[in-house]
Amino acid sequence: MKVRKIITPNFYKKFRCTGPECLNHCCHGWIIYIDKKTHDNYINSRDEEIRSVAKNALALTRAGRKKYSIIKFNDEGTCPFFTADKLCRVHQKLGGDALSPTCAIYPRTQRIWGDQLRRGLTMACSEVVRLVLFAEDSMQQHEEINLLASAAKSKLLYKDSLGQANQLIHLFAWNLIAAQSNDIEANLFALAQFVLYLQRINFDLSGRLAEAEAFYEELLASLHSGQLSVNNEEREQSALLKLRAIMAIYKDINTTTRNYSLRADYISIAEYLEEEASNKADLKNKFARLNQQWQQLCATSCLKDPYVLRNYLLYQLYTSWFPGKDLSLIMRLFYRMVMDYFFLKISLAVKSLYKDIKQEDVLTLFADYYQYVGHSAQTADNLDKAINEINGGDDLSCLLLLG
Repeated sequence: MKVRKIITPNFYKKFRCTGPECLNHCCHGWIIYIDKKTHDNYINSRDEEIRSVAKNALALTRAGRKKYSIIKFNDEGTCPFFTADKLCRVHQKLGGDALSPTCAIYPRTQRIWGDQLRRGLTMACSEVVRLVLFAEDSMQQHEEINLLASAAKSKLLYKDSLGQANQLIHLFAWNLIAAQSNDIEANLFALAQFVLYLQRINFDLSGRLAEAEAFYEELLASLHSGQLSVNNEEREQSALLKLRAIMAIYKDINTTTRNYSLRADYISIAEYLEEEASNKADLKNKFARLNQQWQQLCATSCLKDPYVLRNYLLYQLYTSWFPGKDLSLIMRLFYRMVMDYFFLKISLAVKSLYKDIKQEDVLTLFADYYQYVGHSAQTADNLDKAINEINGGDDLSCLLLLG
């Protein structure tokens, strides 16, 4: 027998599908695989409507029994089983047990990290965004012990081994992001400083743990006192990197998603940056204004509670198990986290120039973005390649996206 810890955060426990009330339904924008058993059940269903839709909408892939076919979306980019009242026709007529494993599990995820099975939910669902961001205790975790028979080990999916140093770094990172501060970007800056320190000591926590703890305590003290902050003075170098990051994020949006809301966000950002921005100085001033808008949002809008953005970054640490299993890629993982935060920040700041930002705007934007970057392996790969192009060979340049 093997002991395994099952970790379940509060937001996972509280999740319930909102059905027709969903702001961003899950039946569009990604590939839905159908296993052979479900495929045959739909094709041979006693329900004439289910049978008819399945014969027209299921395209064979023959990529194994678990990915036997895929659902061909309609001209609106939506699953043909999706009804006008935003419900699943299969679930309505045949019940939840008739859903394919992909549809039945979504938006739930689980992954084995070392001796832990960590349960999660993808932010591509707007209800998940609401539960994570707007509940103060959303990232509180519950632990239970599961005894695993040796014969079951081979059936586990998404397994990643973790060394003791990786697990310690995760705890350090978690506490640095969770620490109280005047500005959440200061927490990101503190984490960057700690990562740089770890690289200098070659991640030797077994031999230099006391020294690492002392450096970590100094960072915590600086956060609590408000002495650690990101320089908010906009520079031309920073403005140019921000522009390249925006272009990288949206590079393939017209070909990889039918999410018209996300496209509209890109157009708004592009129009704002192009308007009267004829040189680097103008561009610098444009981003400086957006920084001011962001500060105002964090002080007066639905983002004003200090736990909102802190929960978001803790969610990022939790789902990626930062620093991951390969410590040589730690700064790249940090870069992606900063890049995601930067995009969401800029999008909301631009929106706030034209309208008051409500919770619904935040939920829709986050869900749209994570559907875009999370439902396509190609998009994720393209973003990683784009970082190589925009960072000038220095992943620490991501700090220019802050402030």
